[in-house]
Amino acid sequence: MPSILAWVQMLEAKIEDQKQYAKPFEQRYDNKYVLPFVAQEYREVYGVQADQVLVSVMEAPRNGSASIGIDALVERLTVLGGTSDDKATERALKEAWEDNDLDVMHHEAHREAMIRRQSFGAVSRSTDGRAIGTIESSEQAAVHRMQAPPYDVDAYLKVWVDEWTGKRRGLLQLPDWDYPLFEGVSVDPDPKAHAAASRWVAGEPTYRQGEVPVVEFAHKSRLLGTPKSELDGITSLVDLSDLIDALMVFAGHFGAVPIRWATGLDIPRDPNNNQLPLLGPDGKPMLGFKARADHFWFNSNKDAKFGQMVPASLDTYVTWAKWVRSELRSLTKVAAMYYAFEITSHMTAELLKVDEAPMVRRINHIGKLGSFNQSWRRYQTMMMRLEGHRGRVSPLWDDANTRMEAAAVDAFQKAVASGLGPIEAAVQFLGWTRELAEKAVQESQDRLALNDDASLADILGPIAA
Repeated sequence: MPSILAWVQMLEAKIEDQKQYAKPFEQRYDNKYVLPFVAQEYREVYGVQADQVLVSVMEAPRNGSASIGIDALVERLTVLGGTSDDKATERALKEAWEDNDLDVMHHEAHREAMIRRQSFGAVSRSTDGRAIGTIESSEQAAVHRMQAPPYDVDAYLKVWVDEWTGKRRGLLQLPDWDYPLFEGVSVDPDPKAHAAASRWVAGEPTYRQGEVPVVEFAHKSRLLGTPKSELDGITSLVDLSDLIDALMVFAGHFGAVPIRWATGLDIPRDPNNNQLPLLGPDGKPMLGFKARADHFWFNSNKDAKFGQMVPASLDTYVTWAKWVRSELRSLTKVAAMYYAFEITSHMTAELLKVDEAPMVRRINHIGKLGSFNQSWRRYQTMMMRLEGHRGRVSPLWDDANTRMEAAAVDAFQKAVASGLGPIEAAVQFLGWTRELAEKAVQESQDRLALNDDASLADILGPIAA
């Protein structure tokens, strides 16, 4: 069994590896990365220096294509909470879900996992015995999973910086035990493992019965391989998309502004250095002519020639840009409307459904039919077990299809007419929770009963009087 500091040393190295892996993908998602040679070209063409204050008047374009695909998937990976065959468990789960702001933070768990390849959900106990659920970033946390069934997390480390002292603090969780960590002054060898040395000092452990209360969120979960970022396979296309935009600006600029040329002109030379042109009072070479359309150019050399460059065409760049978007769509399965707005004009509901079908299938295989569902089921189960509930828990996912209310209501009505109960139909087709569906059915029944009593009173009113 590894020692405490051996676990810390291994997991701390994983955190650093996670940071280095995620850095280029985060820069592209945040729209902060610019191709170096494109930035250099923009500085040469559009850069100015005025009293060292204004460095550049135009930055190289970044079109945000990396974030489009991520956000399109994440916005439909919506968890509405959870259900359970035990009413008390379902009620407690709903309260814990809202009290811990997981109705909002679960989107951050998905987004972190899609960009950084993984994120984590940790469960702890409050002073009054309630479950506290938090979402942790791979920037600060790392886990080790068992390499044999049940493949649970058997070690978890979180590292942060104390705002008051500026020193790092940590928490190591192993089965049954929590170890607070403090950063020491010097690197000391581990008394229980000669190969390990660290600044960390383990404090007095706290007993916590059971497994490590942490789950890993990864949309490409693998047991033998490390998960990958959603941007891992499309980074070159993202950079190519930015490059095309930059070249389009250059083409539009130099194609719209006339660029005239001349050869065979007699250029006055510097009398002190024949290799240099003669400079005028403004510090610029004296060409002896003005390159304007309303001026005649005179030159003593009969071989002098003048002309104008052919304006650049943007058609090829537009075609190239569309090709890159189509490649991005084919790899990410994101619907075309997220990358090209012109095709959505006059799009019918059927065509929209066909366009979104690959994306919806992929979202379902990531979410309610994939690894995210597995992680949320374990996470919600941990929260309920901590509060003493034993009912089976299942995450409740929102419909990944475009929310067209008319279609949803139509499907609900047809399902009820076919014999499906209104409660089950509301949960499946309207995305309601079971509690909300039962409440709505009960209110409907009460209202019908009240109307029946009122009608009966109208009929029997004169007799009763």
